[in-house]
Formats: sequence, C-alpha cells, structure tokens
Amino acid sequence: MQSSIGPWFKKGIQDILSCLYPRCCQGCGRKLLPGERLLCGDCFRQIPFSRNETDPCNPLASIMKARIPIQEAAALCRFTQQGVVQTLLHGLKYRKQKGNGYFLGDMAGRALRTASPFLQVDYLVPVPLHPEKLQKRGYNQSLLIAQGMNRHLQKEICEDLLLKSENRQSQTRKNRVSRWENASESFFLNPDCLQTERFHHKHFLLVDDVVTTGATSIRCCQELLKIPGSKVSFFAIAHPE
Repeated sequence: MQSSIGPWFKKGIQDILSCLYPRCCQGCGRKLLPGERLLCGDCFRQIPFSRNETDPCNPLASIMKARIPIQEAAALCRFTQQGVVQTLLHGLKYRKQKGNGYFLGDMAGRALRTASPFLQVDYLVPVPLHPEKLQKRGYNQSLLIAQGMNRHLQKEICEDLLLKSENRQSQTRKNRVSRWENASESFFLNPDCLQTERFHHKHFLLVDDVVTTGATSIRCCQELLKIPGSKVSFFAIAHPE
C-alpha cells in the first residue's frame, strides 16, 4: 500500500511547493513550465552561443595561441552586457545560485562532447579561488561549471592542481593594464604535482566562467605547462568577442 501512496504523496508535496514557491525564469521572471530549467524557452533562445568549439581559429583561440603554446581554446557563448548569460553568471557568483553553474556547465559539456579538439583531454582543472574568497562565497563557481561539464565528458577533475596566492581585488572595474597586473603572480602550480607522475604527459583542460582580458587564463595555462610533457587547452562559458 505504501508503494502506491508514496509517489502520489510526493507529487502532492511538489505541487504545493510549486504553488507557494513557483520556479521563475532568471531572465524575465516568468513562471517556468514543466521541463524548463532556470530559463524559459524564449530566454533560452536568446543565449548567444558561439558554436566555435570546433573552430581552432576562433577569436578566443587566436588571442590565446598568439601568447601561449596551448592546444585549443573556445567559449560557449558571446558575452553581452545585460544579456541572459550575464544574468546567469552574476547569479552564480554573487547570489549563491549554485544551480547556474551546473546548468552552464551542462550546456558546455554537451557542446564539447562532439568537439574533437577537446575530446583528448585527460583532466579538467577549474580556475581556483583564494581560500578566503572560497570561504566567503562557499563554493568555486568554476568547479561547479566543471562538474556540470563532466556529466558528459567523464574526466577527472583536479581541484588542487592550481592555487591562488593572494586575495586580490575584483577585476570587474579595473582597466585592461590593471587587470593584467592584478593577475600577475597570483596563480601558481601546486609543487606536489611536479613529482606526481600520473600528471606527467597529460592534457589538461582549464575551465573558467568568463574571460575578460585573458590574463587569468593565460597565467594559469603557463603554470600548467610547467608539468613535464603537459598539454593545455582552455574553455570558458563566455567571452566578449
């Protein structure tokens, strides 16, 4: 008897909760329909997907390859001010909306699972946060994105391969030169991994939320390239092409 009542009881509770706390679109505030996640259909169609993960000469790859010997680089979306992607990223970083990270990462993983340039990676490496910021925020948004991606990529995630040495000020309101200076020397490779042979001669995919000047991503890639025989690629959720 319990087995037949249980599902109905659970559905009833869910219906009551949905009435008291309706799920609303983060883009426009409209009540979400069954099957919609975070965004309504109209707002989801506004996401400016770059669809350049299979193009080795895409804008982000061209910029990064000119500065550092990486294998591949791409971004899931084009970043636009006041756009849907900015809303999701802002909620992820500043409003404790952790589900946004899994959602964005899931979309990224779906895009990469058929992108041959990225299929040979061995490890996913999220861009780290300083311990103080991690404690304050409660999570690393890049790690959440990597976990969402891994639903499709099925790679090992290395959280401690890169470390952040200083809790520097936010990049958001700095000019281009100041951002480069702010990122300089703030990331470093965990020295233990240099002696860990399982990391030698492997391909690492660095994962970040949004690229601004590229200073952070390039610095992190430089550190990963110190691992003997390593290859490095980079993927971000958004990039202002």
